Amino acid sequence: MAKAIIFIFVYNKTMLQKPHIKYLVIKLIIFTILAVLVFVFRDSHVEHLKPFIGALMILYGLDGILFEIVCHKKGFLYQNKTYLGLIELIFGIVLISASLIFEYVCIIWATWSIIRESFEIKEIVSDLKMIAPKILSSIESVIVIVFSVLLIIEPGEHHILIHMGLLTAELILNPLVILIDEFLLARKIKKEAIKNQEDNKEN
Repeated sequence: MAKAIIFIFVYNKTMLQKPHIKYLVIKLIIFTILAVLVFVFRDSHVEHLKPFIGALMILYGLDGILFEIVCHKKGFLYQNKTYLGLIELIFGIVLISASLIFEYVCIIWATWSIIRESFEIKEIVSDLKMIAPKILSSIESVIVIVFSVLLIIEPGEHHILIHMGLLTAELILNPLVILIDEFLLARKIKKEAIKNQEDNKEN
């Protein structure tokens, strides 16, 4: 994985000129900083869970909408990212302004996590061309869903802290996996093009 990241930034300068790649690189930097802050101040986030989850929903919602705008791509995945982004944006604003008890906030966070990770798994299943870098992401999605169910069954600080740890990994993996996938796909296309040129010369 480390080798793939180095190739993205060093040997594929042309890829970095693409708008959606630039967006993903910026997203990776921002989300990595957020992941560190979430991990360091996890105890504080538990005490202020409602505004934290609300702000997180708004962040994910804006990201989903901006990603579709930057990529200008169509299809099931991108359309549903936009719809999900709008829903997350609305629910995030409502959650921050609403008056809810701690247990309800836990259930809302867990339910949102299950829906979000289900979309991630559906994306992986719908596109098996570059499955290798997505294996780690799919494992993380399954783990999040399992612990989200446990959070619904037993809302409490223990499961919240576990969720915070998973969120730290998710914030980094989310853009990183897509970047690596884009790199591997571009490298595969380049190799096929070189092979076709060589075949044409021989003929």
